[in-house]
Amino acid sequence: MITTDGIVLSTIRYSDSSVIAKIYTEQSGLASFMVRVGSGKKAITKLALLQPLSLVELTYKKDDRKGIHSPQNLERSESLNAIPFDTVKTCVALFMAEIISRSIHEEEKNQRLFLFLKHAILLLDETEESCSNFHLKFMVEFSSYLGFYPSVFNGETYFDLYEGVFVNAQPIHAHYTEGQSTVKLAEIISISITEFYAVQMSSTIRRALLQKLIDFFRLHLDGMKELRSHKVLEEVLA
Repeated sequence: MITTDGIVLSTIRYSDSSVIAKIYTEQSGLASFMVRVGSGKKAITKLALLQPLSLVELTYKKDDRKGIHSPQNLERSESLNAIPFDTVKTCVALFMAEIISRSIHEEEKNQRLFLFLKHAILLLDETEESCSNFHLKFMVEFSSYLGFYPSVFNGETYFDLYEGVFVNAQPIHAHYTEGQSTVKLAEIISISITEFYAVQMSSTIRRALLQKLIDFFRLHLDGMKELRSHKVLEEVLA
């Protein structure tokens, strides 16, 4: 039996009374769970517990022969007081949950990554600053745990998404940033995640930089599926 903290990434309906939840756990990495939610008011309460980026504690019997586990106990480990009720934070959380889900496939323990994700979620929930750029800083920091963090900026003109480096010569392919996108990316990289709000940029640059960072991830993660939630986020932040 394993008791572990977890981060809910997504759920899909399995039956009238059950869902399959994808949860990133502290002790076992990514895992899927069949969760009985019941019906009526009980179901509403249970589904609220399984919203994207919810922080939970669960106990289950680990069986490597099974792709889907059945938790014996599932409860909230820490309450999120703003993400479920703030439109911007909700949209940022949905995007974060999707990018995490699309990027991580390992069913093995990575406590360092888990603690980073948990810290980012709590920071998003607790901050009173504007969250317009939080997803951009999160992606940059998340990339370091995936093995392709950008190089140090020394005043170069372009950022080569293929190589993950800032360069002065325009790359011969189409995957690079230039102009203000390069400048703002460098600023985002230079600050700590707790200072995510310090970079000022227009919604046009923010949208362009988000798309470039998504391309950055797709270039470095084989088979990464297309993202969808960023479209809603872009509309909310416009």
